[in-house]
Amino acid sequence: MHVDAAWGGYLATLFRAPDGSLLARDKVSEGFAQFPSSEVYEAFAALSEADSITVDPAMELLAEDADYVFGASSDNYRQRFRNLGRYILEGSKSGAAAAAVYVTHKVLPLDREHFGRIPQQTVRSAEVFEQAIARFAERLADIATVCLPFLPDTNLICIAINARGNRNIAAMRVLIESLYDQLRVVDGQPIQQRAFFGSITTLKPETLGPTDYQRVLDMLGLDPPGADEDGRLLILRHTLMNPFLRDEHGGTDYLEMYLEHLESLVRAALKGSGVGW
Repeated sequence: MHVDAAWGGYLATLFRAPDGSLLARDKVSEGFAQFPSSEVYEAFAALSEADSITVDPAMELLAEDADYVFGASSDNYRQRFRNLGRYILEGSKSGAAAAAVYVTHKVLPLDREHFGRIPQQTVRSAEVFEQAIARFAERLADIATVCLPFLPDTNLICIAINARGNRNIAAMRVLIESLYDQLRVVDGQPIQQRAFFGSITTLKPETLGPTDYQRVLDMLGLDPPGADEDGRLLILRHTLMNPFLRDEHGGTDYLEMYLEHLESLVRAALKGSGVGW
C-alpha cells in the first residue's frame, strides 16, 4: 500500500506528538474552527499502516540539467513532457537539498509543537479565507455567482465564479480564463508586474460523478451540457502554503488584499457585458 503524499505529507506533523505518537482528534482540532474533519483525521491516522509514502518538498530541487543532454530543443515532445533523467535521487549530486531538508527537520522536529506550527498557520489562514470569500461573494452578488464547489479540508481552497444570469458552461470558462490571464506567471514577463498569483483547475463530469456534478451546476446556475458540448468546469485554485499571509499583529492581511484585487478583476471582466453573458 503506497500513499502519494507528495504535496500534503507535511500536514501529518499536525497530528503527531513529540514522541511520534498520534494525537487525539480533539487535541489536533485546538485552535481551528472545523479542522480536521473525521475523514481527514482518519486518513492521516492511517498513514502508519502504509508500506511506503512519498513526500516531495519541491520537484525542481531535484532537477539536474546537463547542457550536453538538455540543451535547447524544438522537439515538440520535449516541450510537452518532462525530459527523462532530469529528476535524480537525492544525494547523487551535491546533496545540498537533502542536507537542507535534514537540517530543517533537526531544528524543527516533525511534530505539532515544532514543524507543525507552520502548516497549522496555513490551515488557520484557509479557515479565515473561507469566511472572507463569503463576504467577497456578497459584494459581487449583483453581477456574479461565487461559490466553493467543495469546502476546504486543509489549506487548499477553490473558488467558482459565474456571471450572474449566465447559464452556459463555455461562457463561464471564458470568464475564468480571462481572470487566470491576469493571475498566472507569464514567460518573459517580470513577476513584479503581478500583484498576486493564482492557478486554475478543472472539474470534469466523469470525475465528479453525476450527483456532485449536478450539485455544482445548480450552485452556479448553469444548464447541463448538451450531448456534444464540453462539460468541463474551470475554477480558481488557491494553495495557502505561506504561513505569513496574515500578519495578526501588524494588521496586514494578504488574503483580504487578494480578494479585493480579484473583485476588481471580476468587475473589469464583466463591465459592459450585461447581466446574463
